[in-house]
This record gives sequence, structure tokens and C-alpha cells, in this order.
Amino acid sequence: MALREIGEDGSVYEVLSLSHKRDFDRVWLSIPVSERTAIEDEIRRRLDALIASPDPNWGSITNTSIEGGRTNPNTGIRGDWRGTVFQPIYDACGCNEDLAGMFFGNVWKKVVIERQDRWIGIRSDPTFPQRGITLAGKIYFRDTN
Repeated sequence: MALREIGEDGSVYEVLSLSHKRDFDRVWLSIPVSERTAIEDEIRRRLDALIASPDPNWGSITNTSIEGGRTNPNTGIRGDWRGTVFQPIYDACGCNEDLAGMFFGNVWKKVVIERQDRWIGIRSDPTFPQRGITLAGKIYFRDTN
């Protein structure tokens, strides 16, 4: 078990699998195996990098909206997945940015669930209350207990 989530009511529960797995699989399995593997490998690499080099102020913490919205190294445009390992998600979601973003979050969650290390997931509104910022994605941080 690699993931615990904190609900909006503050309850904590173990996550054994994705919700709506059949809907997820319909899209996920439409992406060729080699591309799915590359997507999962990139997410694992990013999580491993967080663990290996935690931010001095934040530790090993990430947000799926931030991860999906990073600057594209090929185009220099934030949130542009063209030519990246994540483009197949956008394509499989009918080039719909909102659906692709939500699906990206589910792929991220899938990878976290499958890991041996433990993580905690939370979605809060607002995400950064002191700044009044709300991100659509989920925040994941390493469970060090």
C-alpha cells in the first residue's frame, strides 16, 4: 500500500485502486503499451527526483497541476504536451485540455498507488490559502511515518 488520501472532511483512508477503473482503462488501454510505459517511467522519475532532492522548504511534495503545466522543453510553452512523453494522453482525450489534465492526474495516482514508498494525497480548496490560489490537481507528499 503506497497511498493514503485525506478527504475534504479530514478523514484519512487507504487507496487500493483507482476509482472508475473501467472508464480509466478505456482511455489508458487505447494508448500503445510503449507510450504508456514511457509515461509511467517519467512519472516515476519525477517522484524519485523529489525523494532524492527534497525542497528545503517543502520536502518531497508535488501537485499534478504543476507537473502537467511545466514548460515544454521543445516549445517553451507552459502546459504544452506536444512532442513530450505526455502527448498521448492529450491525444487519447480527444485533444481536450480539461479531460487530459484530469486523466493525467489519474495516471499519476495510479503510479503512486503501485509504488513501494508511501505517499499521502490531498486536494484542498484553496491549495495555497495564504495566497488565495486554487489548483485543480491533487497534492502528493511523501509519508515519512
